[in-house]
Parts: sequence; C-alpha cells; structure tokens
Amino acid sequence: MSDSENESIQDLLECAEEYENLMREKLKTENKSNENKHNAASSNKNTTISDDTQELPMEKVIFGDREGLLENLAVAVGESKKIIDEKKAGAASEDDDLKDSRKRKPAWTDADDTDITLGEVKRPTRFSGPHNHLRQDKSYKEYLTARYVRTVPQPKWAELDNKKVSEDAEDEALLQTVGFVAKPDTNTLRQTHLEFKRLKDLNRATYAEGSISSIQFIPKSTATLVTGTSGIATIYSIDGVKNEKLHNIRFDKFPIMCARLKPCGTKAIFGSTKRIYYVYDLLSAQEMRYKLPEEVTTLRNFRISPCGRYMAVAGRFGNMHVFDAFSQELIHTFKQNDDVASMCFTADSKNIICSSLSSKINIFSLTKQRLAHSFIDDGCLKGSAMDLSLDQRLLATGSMEGVVNVYDFQKLQLSTTPKPEKTFLNLRTGISDVKFNHTAEILAMSSVEVDSAVKLAHFPSATVFSNFPRKDDMGKIRVVEFSPNSAYLALGSTSKKVSLMRLKHYKYY
Repeated sequence: MSDSENESIQDLLECAEEYENLMREKLKTENKSNENKHNAASSNKNTTISDDTQELPMEKVIFGDREGLLENLAVAVGESKKIIDEKKAGAASEDDDLKDSRKRKPAWTDADDTDITLGEVKRPTRFSGPHNHLRQDKSYKEYLTARYVRTVPQPKWAELDNKKVSEDAEDEALLQTVGFVAKPDTNTLRQTHLEFKRLKDLNRATYAEGSISSIQFIPKSTATLVTGTSGIATIYSIDGVKNEKLHNIRFDKFPIMCARLKPCGTKAIFGSTKRIYYVYDLLSAQEMRYKLPEEVTTLRNFRISPCGRYMAVAGRFGNMHVFDAFSQELIHTFKQNDDVASMCFTADSKNIICSSLSSKINIFSLTKQRLAHSFIDDGCLKGSAMDLSLDQRLLATGSMEGVVNVYDFQKLQLSTTPKPEKTFLNLRTGISDVKFNHTAEILAMSSVEVDSAVKLAHFPSATVFSNFPRKDDMGKIRVVEFSPNSAYLALGSTSKKVSLMRLKHYKYY
C-alpha cells in the first residue's frame, strides 16, 4: 500500500474513535436516567448484554473493530488493483487477438523464400546494365511482393479494413472561413504537364511481329498480346525492365491485320486478308480455324461488343456484317453508301457507330436492325479512326486531313450537323488511330505517315500536353493502346517495335 493510502486509513480510524467516545458518553447519561426501566427489562431476559455491546451494534456493522477495518481496507485495495490489472491485461490480449485474426495467414511457408537475397537472383546483363540501385542483401520475396502490389491493385472485396476516414467537419469549416489555402487535389490529372517515363520496348525480347497491327492488354493479368503482319502473335509480361516473352503463336502464310480479345480475356480472334480467321484459347493454347461466308471476303477490320456476343466486321461496298461471336454465324448485314473506315460499339452493345470513307457517320441499332441516326463529321472529307469513351460521354473521330473532333455523344444524336466540343489540329497528316483511356481524361491520337507523330490531350480542359512526346525515335505509329487502369501506354509502329510509356499519375496496371 502507498503512503497516501495509509494516511487516509489513519484519518478514518481517528474519526471512528471520536465517534465511538461520543456515543458512549451519550448512552451512559441516558442509561442513568432510565436505570429502572433497563433493569426491569434485563431481568426478564435469560442472557445479559453488556452496555458496550448494546450501545454499538450499528457501529460494528458499519465500521467493525480496528483490526477488522484495517484488514478489510487492505483486502479492498489489493483486490481493486488486481481487478484493474486483469482488465488491462484482458483488453491488451483482446487487441492482440483481434490483430492476429485480421492478418492473413499463408497456406504454407517455405523457408527458402526468406533465405534467397536479391543479389543471388538479379545479375547484371548487357541489357539491364549494373544493378547499383538495388540492395543486394534485400530479400527477394520482399522485392517481388513490392513489385506485385505496385502493379496489381488489391480488390475492394479483399480489404479487411475498408472503413472510410472522413475529414473533420470543424477543421473543414475553419479552413473555409479563415482563408487557408487548400492543398491541391492529387487525384486529378494536371492539364499542361504529363508525368511519364519511357520504359524498355514492350516487344524487346523478340521484335518478331513485323509491322505492328494491334496491341491488346489482357485485362486480368499484367500481360499484353502483340500482333504483326509477319503472322506472329506474342504474349509479353509487363514489368518495364525485361518485358519477357511468355508465349508466341505463329500462323503460316497468314499476315495478321487485326486481332481482338474477347471481354473475358481468355480468347483472341485473329483476322487477315484471307477468307479464314482463327479463334485462339489463351488458357488451353488451342486454336480453331473458321471459314468466312461467301459475302465476307476478309477480316481486316473488326470489333467485338462489350458483352462479348457480337462481332462487327467491315466488308466491301459499304457493308458491315454482324456475327455471333459464339457460334460464328452471320446475323445481319448493314449497308451504307461508302466503305467502312472504323467502328465501335456502345457500352450496352445495342448500337454500332460506324464512320465511312466520307464525311458521314452512321449509328446502327442492333435491336431494331436499322439505321438509327446519321450525322456529318465537321471538317472531315474522309474518315479514318474513331473511339467512344467508356463512360459513353465523348466520341472522338479522326480524318485523313489530320483533324480530330471530339463530340458530346448525347448531343450529337439530336442533330444531323452537330458541332464538336473540341477540334484538334496538332497533327498535319492523316490520323491512324485515336484512343481514350479508361477515365476519359486522356485522348491519344497518332498518325502513321510521320515519325513520332503522336499527341495526348487532357480532358475536360481539352488541352494538349506540351511535354509529350519527347524527342525519341518511336517510328511511325500505327496503333495506340492504354492498359486497363491507364498505368501504361503502348505505341505500335511500322518498324517492328512497341514503345512503352509509364504514366505516373495512374498507380495500377
């Protein structure tokens, strides 16, 4: 017991003694005046009770005697300390158990994983150069885990603690009233300056595809399908350092002019100038060969709907054929006056937007199987490229005159001569490809007629990034493609290489 507790107990005992003395004196005076009454009452009882015990029954009930009071106080103080210590220990153990239960436990652990260091695995080569920037004594497992987390985000359903931390309302009101400068929002993309890094070429392992015809990022893995006119399709892993080749597919006497992945990401369709095409299963590595109907001669230009059910194919004499992507049967043929230049599906897979080798753009309805709307592309004489943003808000069109128009997709369906929201004249030659990223914040546009002719535009400000591209030899760019979360930008050229850019604003693949 502490000194303060002993002092409090001594004070309590002194008060008890004073109270006891006062009560005895008072009772003695009362006993003398009523002595006769007390004697008569005591004679009738079999037992005699002393004055002290008769006078202090309540006192002993409340306080007890001196020794008992001290013992009770000591026991009470000790038990209270014991209870407090037990509560603290119990709370600490509950917190530890909660933390342990919320941690993911591996199915098994391999002791060799912790023993392997980075210096034993990462050896300098003539391609990578020295590894002075890496810690040689670091665990190789930690290195791989950090790279994987940086590339592939954790899904929301797998987060153990997904509580949203809300800002303090009082602090927010204070900042609004006293005139503090708010911090810039790091989630929005800057308008004039784009932070990016040029990485190793995506197909640096082989350069075997020939003139690049298509680039398809596999949505469920950090891999990319690259095809070219040499008849070779290759799957590369993306890490920005090695970009190793995972698998390649060779088709004899079959120059691949267009390749598309199905939305599931497990099957790819390859088209060419031949009257046949291939469907390849990426999981089982099996290919299936199909013959085109008589009215369809080639599969040079086609698109797959977001639902994966339809496949739109550009035919001859302004025909656009719609196939069933599962049974490979011809469903319907739409007719327009001029040949098809480019096409894309809406998000609900109910409409096909088709640009022609003229100034007219048509919107066909798959449910009604007829022309739903038609309009004139402003300033266009011969269309060449087109893309619709994922949010169905913006439609970008490119022409052979080097003009790129951006329309509000909802407004253009109300007029036959809509005015574009923005017109880009930065490229002086024919547009080969236009592409929105997944948030519609960036529009990429390229021209295959001039070396390194590519520009990126910011939205909604509709300004072109002044620092892109740098003076790098990227060749004549035919195809541009963003990764699913816009962390990477691939630029396919006619000179057999695919330039790879890392957009630092976007964290995940």
